[in-house]
Amino acid sequence: MVLPALPSSIPVLITGASSGIGAEFARQFAERGHDCTLVARREDRLTKLAEQLSGTYSIAASPLIADLSTPEGIESVTAHIATSSPWIVVNNAGFGTSGAFAHAHIERDLEEIRLNVTALHALTHAALVQNLPHRTGGIINVASLAGFQPIPYMATYAATKAFVLHFTEAVAQENAGSGVRILALCPGPVPTEFGTIAHAGPMFSQIPSIPVDQCVQMALRAFDRNRVICVPGNGPAILSALSHLAPRSVIRKTLGRVLKAGISRS
Repeated sequence: MVLPALPSSIPVLITGASSGIGAEFARQFAERGHDCTLVARREDRLTKLAEQLSGTYSIAASPLIADLSTPEGIESVTAHIATSSPWIVVNNAGFGTSGAFAHAHIERDLEEIRLNVTALHALTHAALVQNLPHRTGGIINVASLAGFQPIPYMATYAATKAFVLHFTEAVAQENAGSGVRILALCPGPVPTEFGTIAHAGPMFSQIPSIPVDQCVQMALRAFDRNRVICVPGNGPAILSALSHLAPRSVIRKTLGRVLKAGISRS
């Protein structure tokens, strides 16, 4: 069932808004008439995007510079959420790493956990506190197709996205009927900076990708329907279903071979 879109009077806060899926969420919410708070570390990109959105869609868009891999960054954003209610919060900030865990740069992996898990956890709570009394608003947590199964050679990344998926599902069920929409977005490959940062580009070449605008359009369609999980694209949707059918030993061995080969070619 398609519900009415949430009122455009509800502001949107988007993390990781300086590029990729986050920037596209900002554009599409601005097109719907929502004021937007854009959160990321790159001030120049955020300022430019905020100016573009304000000029094109006649909404108020403002940058909020914060490093969400730090306690100070998380505190600054949760404090901003506490200044108003209700909100639509899009927890999109995150990155991936690849390679054998035994050879990982452990501080980089810990930063990945803080950004992908700890920040999202804190901002989800902050948004719920503001939204539940009003029985409206929403939260979109960006997980990944990677969250449906263990992935050797991307062990930390897949585990963080499994947390996002399972955590979001559980919180959505806890708040079913509250009026607050809660969605886990689980995209497969999307042409963004992710592959370059994770050094994982060659690994997903066999999975069909979808354009970032289509990914966000499908996410917002699912959000309007008050769905809990969205896997955009037919190929990723089939793979997510297979992850529940095939034995886990087969999945992890197959993915281990594929990704190990991808690392050797990258």
